[in-house]
Amino acid sequence: MPLDLYLIFKMTKLFITLSLFGFLSLHAQESSPWTLQKCISYALENNTNVQQNILQGEIAKNNLKQSKLSRIPTVNGNGNHNYNIGRTIDPFTNSFNNTSIQSNSFSISSGVLLYGGSQVNNTIKQNHSAIEANEAGSAVIRNQIALSVSSTFLQIIQAEENLKLARSQNEITKSQLERAQILFQNGATNQSTVLNLKAQSANDVVNIINAENAIQIGYNTLMNLMQYPLDQPLKINADMAISEPQQLTESVREIYESALQNLPEVRQAQALIDQSKYSEKVAGARLQPTISAYGNVNTVYSQSGKSISFGDTSFIPIGYTENTLETVLVPNVETNYVDKAFGNQLSDNLGQQVGFSIAVPLFNGYRNRTAIENAKMNTKISELNLQSTKNQLRNDVTNAYTNLKVAQSRYEANIQNAGAQKLNFEFSQKRFDAGAMNSVDLLAAKNQWSQAQMQLLNSKYEWVFRTLIINFYKGKELSL
Repeated sequence: MPLDLYLIFKMTKLFITLSLFGFLSLHAQESSPWTLQKCISYALENNTNVQQNILQGEIAKNNLKQSKLSRIPTVNGNGNHNYNIGRTIDPFTNSFNNTSIQSNSFSISSGVLLYGGSQVNNTIKQNHSAIEANEAGSAVIRNQIALSVSSTFLQIIQAEENLKLARSQNEITKSQLERAQILFQNGATNQSTVLNLKAQSANDVVNIINAENAIQIGYNTLMNLMQYPLDQPLKINADMAISEPQQLTESVREIYESALQNLPEVRQAQALIDQSKYSEKVAGARLQPTISAYGNVNTVYSQSGKSISFGDTSFIPIGYTENTLETVLVPNVETNYVDKAFGNQLSDNLGQQVGFSIAVPLFNGYRNRTAIENAKMNTKISELNLQSTKNQLRNDVTNAYTNLKVAQSRYEANIQNAGAQKLNFEFSQKRFDAGAMNSVDLLAAKNQWSQAQMQLLNSKYEWVFRTLIINFYKGKELSL
């Protein structure tokens, strides 16, 4: 094979291998189960509430930028083109004229606020507080979404465990049913036993269907929280081992103090208080005088603008002297009026103006006073909102602490109950096999054991979820 063809063959083979490897890697990545952190990250990236809050944050940043730029001078240009018809004042000669005249005026003006009662500085601080409140509000939304995703994620895992338990119970029932059918065919038991076990098997199937439905509902809720496309499959890592939580060592007061330091709700409420206080200062500054400096450059052009040119000079006799009778001559200069050029008029008519202005608010219908009073009321509302936030947080923490303790005690009690019910079922199975117990009592023992297993499973996941909430209040990352 020629060298060129050999190199082309090797490069093509390498390209196909790399492409196939990339495709398989991407496919494996897409089909791999979703972890909790991946679900939370996806939800935070696609949730509309988070996106809206981000846009509101951009607006707050623009307001801050604008308030800082209000310190620099303003510059504005102005231009007019006028048609004066009839008796009007010629802007060039400033005299009355009865002819139609076109004219232009141009100006550039600038102004800067020298003193405004600290309105600008307090407005900047107010917008800083607005950004802090927005960032804290964004953290509140993100925490709520993360907590909802974690709860739903855990519910799906619990539903998967319930499904395994339901299928396991159904397998036990099927095994008992097969043995009962053999015994019935051999005349060792009656038909009632077979029918009871068939009814129990059908009930187990219903439990399986209910568990599968709970899983699907959990996935529907999770996909809605994540804003996940409905036409794409989603599979979480439901096979992960959920171990028992560690024993809680902190007191309810310690957890509450941690929540005050870690949760953004308190920071948001405090930022809103700061924003309201700066609003008071901005409103109060409107009662102070304002001092500004200004400047203006202007010029005009008129169609009637003329320039004079001088021609030949001649002497005209106007009389004779009295004594010598000599002729008295006066010079006569020929003058011509021509239209003055546009550019020349603009340069010749250029004017400048600079100055200072002061504005003192004397009476404005009590609008400024009303604004100050309203700002003070808003500050009090913000302070009450902070206290209400702390009270609500205290109530949530104490309830979560109590629920955790109850869930832990319930789980420990269900461990004992499940163990006892298992021994009872095993003993009942032996008695049934020996013919000392009927199928009704056996099924009752089996259902009690199944119910005890279900209660143990549910209490375990309730304890895990309650621990998750307490860790959230303690400022820990949400993880299973």
